[in-house]
Amino acid sequence: MNTVSQPATGNPSSGQSGGTLVLGWRSATTEVLESLGERVTCVVSPGDVKTARRRGFGGELIVVPDPTNVEHVLSGLARKGIAPESFGAVGTNLELAVVAASVVGELSAARALGVRTAILLRDKVAQKAAVRKAGVPVAECFTVDALTELPSTGSAYPLVVKPLAGAGTVNTFALSSAAEAAELQRLLPGEQGYGPWAVEEFIDGVEVQIDGVVRDGEVVFLAISRYLQNLITIKQGGLVGCVLLEPSNHRETYTMANDVVARALAALEHADGVFHLEGFLQEDRLIFSECAGRTSGGMVREMLQKKFGIDLVAEWGRSLLGISAQIPDDSLTDLCYGDVHLVAPPGEICSVPTVDQILEREGVVEATVETRPGNVAADPSTSSNVKAGRVIAAGASESEVEENLKAVAQWFLSSATTN
Repeated sequence: MNTVSQPATGNPSSGQSGGTLVLGWRSATTEVLESLGERVTCVVSPGDVKTARRRGFGGELIVVPDPTNVEHVLSGLARKGIAPESFGAVGTNLELAVVAASVVGELSAARALGVRTAILLRDKVAQKAAVRKAGVPVAECFTVDALTELPSTGSAYPLVVKPLAGAGTVNTFALSSAAEAAELQRLLPGEQGYGPWAVEEFIDGVEVQIDGVVRDGEVVFLAISRYLQNLITIKQGGLVGCVLLEPSNHRETYTMANDVVARALAALEHADGVFHLEGFLQEDRLIFSECAGRTSGGMVREMLQKKFGIDLVAEWGRSLLGISAQIPDDSLTDLCYGDVHLVAPPGEICSVPTVDQILEREGVVEATVETRPGNVAADPSTSSNVKAGRVIAAGASESEVEENLKAVAQWFLSSATTN
């Protein structure tokens, strides 16, 4: 196990009386901080209170309408009589709370992600501009205030349209023509509050996600996973899942990724923490797509722990507190891994397979079911975060893992019943 020292700047939060403030509830974040000896205060929405208590969190809960809203967070602390300056660290592992945590952290003079870095990690257009300036290959991108400003000439297409600071492919569209753009303008008019939008050049290639750890400006760990299908295909029923690329079988890809990631993170001024970066692999280059300052979704964190023995949530916590990283020296196993979201047909759930039944499927080594009869299954084409369950599969090869993931996803979809 390699140990990476904390950076020279910043102070460990344990020196402050109030411990660490976390914005938003996400599994394992509070447990990790508490295991590192921290006293944790967590700002949550009303809907997350029961979950937090059920998961055993015994620290202070600050309940606010929206923990991603700086005003709500500061008002919630004021109602409890807690001074922001009492905290030694402020952080989040939630995408939509990154900027709020950085602003509250700066106001508190606490260890926290810098505000400029937080903005660059969230705003897609500002992010791409910074990365492009650093010489990293990236799609051309511009902003429109309303969809009526999209190009009217056919030669401008295909394009991808997405929110400036969205998440989970919500309201993300691939447009192949001006006619499709006109239809989207009708569905999402600016006068009803839709926009502004990031408009990007459509990039061909195999979509990958790269998850890792950066400390003191150095990338100390990364792992590359290939999506089963590019995420934009969920609009046509595509699967949300990935297969981990074995480093020994993809040496050139890992070398190229290390270079792109290091330059991109430097451009985004993200020197300490975890990252979740997406890009497109072409024959001889990796095109930057976007980067977040949080751990991945799905079961990627669990998959990487099985393969490499690394806990990315723990690394997030260590970085936030200024504690040395613990990076494994090598893989734990020769097995290949992958994960996939399980979805049910849209409608009211009547029945879904059990975890035990899922674990009986070929190659499946871990599974969750996250819905039950009476719940309503959303349309999985609306967001990559829509799921009824999750699975990790293992196998002797990447192709075997991919086959097993696709098989269990199809079986679950056909087995689940809805009204």
